[in-house]
Amino acid sequence: MDKEILKELSDIVGEEYTSTRKDVLLSYSASASMGYDSVLPAAVVRPGTTEEVARVLKVANNSKIPVTPRSGGSSLQGEVLPQPGGIVIELMRLNTIKLFKDLRSVTVGAGVTFGALDKYLNKHDLWVPVYPGSSLVATFAGNVAVNGAGFGSGVFGCIAELVLGLEVVLPDGTIIQTGSEANPNSPGPFLRYAFGPDLTGLFIGSLGSLGIITKVSLKVHRRMRFLDYNTYGFDKVENAEQFLVELKQNDINVLWVALYEGRILEFFLDMVGEEYGVPEYDWPTYTASVAIGRVRDDQLLSDMLAAKEVCEKCGGHVIGIKELPKNEWEDRMRELARSSYVHGWHWRILYHHQPPANWHKSMDALWSVMNEHGILGHTAGFLSGHSSYNWYPQLYFDPQDKEEEARVKEAHRDLSRRLFKTGAVPFKLSGYWKEAIEDMDDYMSMLRLLKKTIDPNNIMNPGVLGGI
Repeated sequence: MDKEILKELSDIVGEEYTSTRKDVLLSYSASASMGYDSVLPAAVVRPGTTEEVARVLKVANNSKIPVTPRSGGSSLQGEVLPQPGGIVIELMRLNTIKLFKDLRSVTVGAGVTFGALDKYLNKHDLWVPVYPGSSLVATFAGNVAVNGAGFGSGVFGCIAELVLGLEVVLPDGTIIQTGSEANPNSPGPFLRYAFGPDLTGLFIGSLGSLGIITKVSLKVHRRMRFLDYNTYGFDKVENAEQFLVELKQNDINVLWVALYEGRILEFFLDMVGEEYGVPEYDWPTYTASVAIGRVRDDQLLSDMLAAKEVCEKCGGHVIGIKELPKNEWEDRMRELARSSYVHGWHWRILYHHQPPANWHKSMDALWSVMNEHGILGHTAGFLSGHSSYNWYPQLYFDPQDKEEEARVKEAHRDLSRRLFKTGAVPFKLSGYWKEAIEDMDDYMSMLRLLKKTIDPNNIMNPGVLGGI
């Protein structure tokens, strides 16, 4: 990288927060995306304020240098891999937290992790009740940029449903604030849909391709202290799917619902069953692992009885093994860490959403791809929000076996095409969905127009948003 540009960057953030050392560049060349090749950036900068982020972006924009925003680095689909010759802007120093208790909201800097905020809010009997499996390292800004979901999404949906406003630095260095806080006289974040169109939503799920999120304002809720865990069994997939639908139709407060096919559950328990203390059991064809949460014990008792009634109405039975959902829920902030040590594979993952009644279509697509390509895989997912099931199928490979890795990459592309035809919706519109998307030309043209208008020099994470 040009020495004059490096000096400009160093003058902005300080020498100690600017680096071109090979060992540092190597650290930022990869993320938790184990199925993707690493890329060395030209430089890494670590600004400490929004104003410094803006000044760095002005330098990059003027010189047309590609920029990759990064915070916790727990991305699994290559969203934070840098461009050759580009700059990584690491945001972990932006770590402020400001609670607006009367407004039931909080504003956090881009470097604040789910774990850090959860610890802070717990002292106030509050929480932001969605936990990605990498919560100990995942930041809110990064999670908003991918519209993430996780434990707690059964009631509260994806993180977008909790966002009240964003502070964003545009590619040219302009700083904007969305939501009620756009008014400089605002007492704080209390309304997202303010001052015309929903500009907040423009940046949610944008994968850092339209600007850099430097602050996130979110709803907070009273912490649920009363929890029940149970498992429910079904012989037919349509009955299990109807159970998912009826849980929501009856307003049962299901923080976590994961539906497992028998073969998949056995594979999963081979890895973590002993550690979770799950007893040996002849599991049915389909098992729902459920955690219900409430702020009052009488509410919880009502939901527990309703869940049993719904299960039996749908042709199922209460299994009664509580260790599985209990450990899944209590493990919610370190799921990614556990999955990294319980097996030695690398994997490629394909997040997507289906309506609960289409649960079987994703499962059928995954099995057909694994069988046809001769690869090993595993899938899991959870109920998310009003009427969605969030899937994350994983295709495994040995990174030392280049032939197997090539098969997995082709299987990954094949699976995306098949899932799209089932009606699935991408959780993250990463580049690999580009080949799968059909009959959406006008929509994709609109995305390209937005990208070109906001980022005419195409410096922000080029190519990451659906290949744009």
